Amino acid sequence: MVSWLPYKKELMIVVHPEYCPQNHRCPVLPKCPAGAISQHGFAAPTVDRDKCSDCGVCVKSCNVFEQGEDQS
Repeated sequence: MVSWLPYKKELMIVVHPEYCPQNHRCPVLPKCPAGAISQHGFAAPTVDRDKCSDCGVCVKSCNVFEQGEDQS
């Protein structure tokens, strides 16, 4: 007997670079407990999906980050 589970979309952290002033070091970098946020120079931060635990600390700290659904 095969039982089917409903499809559940994975949540992920989305970065909105248009909300980031990109003129300073991201203050959220040291807040990420998984070390999943990185930044090159003063560019908008990026999130490493393999490291991210989706805890939401970044989302609560800055509006550049949003908890959304995986679109892949």
